[in-house]
Amino acid sequence: MKIDLDTQIFPQFKLSTQQDLILYLIKNELLGTRFINQLAAIGFDTSFFSVELGMAILSIMGFKNRTDALWEWYHDTVDLYAAKICLDDHAVTRAVSFDFYIALRIKLHTEQG
Repeated sequence: MKIDLDTQIFPQFKLSTQQDLILYLIKNELLGTRFINQLAAIGFDTSFFSVELGMAILSIMGFKNRTDALWEWYHDTVDLYAAKICLDDHAVTRAVSFDFYIALRIKLHTEQG
């Protein structure tokens, strides 16, 4: 039995359960980052509120060497994609989540040589 996390919001793609999980985590990472960044922009101390899903995302995707350089790239890239999230438009959120997934796949491919 396949667990359907958020496949209904990515209907045009035939995804494995693992890809479904990764996209679900990415979507929540981007939404959480967007929220935290907006709070920080208006002056809140957000150091206690962040939910870090990066370790799970990178692990499930197969990143073996999680170096400081990779983490710096990951956090910079999360911030970049989170800024593109439109909280009023779920289609934009889905598209941005998928684009970030593709960026991660490309990074994985270049990291592995």
